[in-house]
Amino acid sequence: MKFIILLIGIVLLQSCEKKNLNKKEVLEIIHSHEEYKDLELKTDFSYGYDFIDSLKSFREILDKENFKSIYEADLNNDGKIDYLVNLSYPESKNENHIVKILIDADYKNTLLIISSTKGYEILNPGNGKVYDIISAKIIRRKNQNLIKLLSFKKHIENRNDLLQYDTLMIKNNELTEFTKSTKKYNIEKIIFTQNGGYLPEKIYDLTLKNDSAILQSYFYNNFRGKYVGINKSSFKNLSENFNDIDFTDLKNHYSIECTHCSSVETLIIFDNGKEKKIYDHGEKGTLGLLKFYKNIDTILTKQKWKKIN
Repeated sequence: MKFIILLIGIVLLQSCEKKNLNKKEVLEIIHSHEEYKDLELKTDFSYGYDFIDSLKSFREILDKENFKSIYEADLNNDGKIDYLVNLSYPESKNENHIVKILIDADYKNTLLIISSTKGYEILNPGNGKVYDIISAKIIRRKNQNLIKLLSFKKHIENRNDLLQYDTLMIKNNELTEFTKSTKKYNIEKIIFTQNGGYLPEKIYDLTLKNDSAILQSYFYNNFRGKYVGINKSSFKNLSENFNDIDFTDLKNHYSIECTHCSSVETLIIFDNGKEKKIYDHGEKGTLGLLKFYKNIDTILTKQKWKKIN
C-alpha cells in the first residue's frame, strides 16, 4: 500500500513539473525582464515593409513554414517543456522608441524560455545581432529538438535572395550553432589578433598556450609592449568550447556591412601543427565565436600581467 501511495506521489510530482505554461504565463516570464517588457506575441508574420512583403520568395517561405507565436519542446533534455516564442514590438510612432530598437545591442524577435533548477531562464538567439531573425520554429531531427531560424543575410546583392536558414541547438544550457561532429581535437595554441575599430580602439596580439599567455599590446587600455601571464584553466576551457562548436567546420571568413567596425583573427593550432584561421570583420560570425570573444575579454581583464622586455 505504501508503495502504491509513493508511486502516485511521484506521478503527481512529475505531472506538475511537466505542466505547460499558457500564453499569459509565457508573457509574464518575458516581461519580468526589463529589456523585454515591451514585447508582444507575434501574430502577423509578414515583415511590415512592402519591399519585403511583396517578394514572392518571402511569401512562399511564410506559407511553407507556417510560423506560430509559441512552440513547445524539451530543448535541453531535462524532461521538462521549454518554449520558443516569436515576438514583435508594439506599433509605435514614438521616435525615441524606434531609435532604441535600432541601437539595441541585440535583436529580440525570438526568445527561448528554458527550464532550469531555479525555474526558467531566457536565452536570446538574437544576442549580439549575429542573426537578423525574422521568425523561428522548433524542428525535430534524428531524435533531437533543434531551433530553425529564418534570418536576413548579412550581405545582400539580390533582392530576391535576402534570406537564409540557420540551425541552433541548446548545449550545456547555452545557445549555439548545431554541430554534427563529436570529434575532439588536441588544441596546442591559440593566437588571437584584435585590429582597430571604433573608439575605444584596440590593437593587440594574444597568444594562449596550456601553461602561458603572452600579450603584445600596441593599443589596449594602458598596456603598451609585451606582457606574460599564466593561463592553464582558461586555455582548457577555451579548448573545450572550440571543440564543442566544431571549430574546424567554421568558415574562414565572416563579415558584416560596416566600415568602422573592428576585425579579429583567430589562429588555432591543433593536432601536431594543423592550422585553422578565422577572420571576422565585425565580430558577429557565430554565437560560438561571440562566446569565445567574451572569454578573451575576461582573460585580458582578469589576468595578472607582468611586463617583459
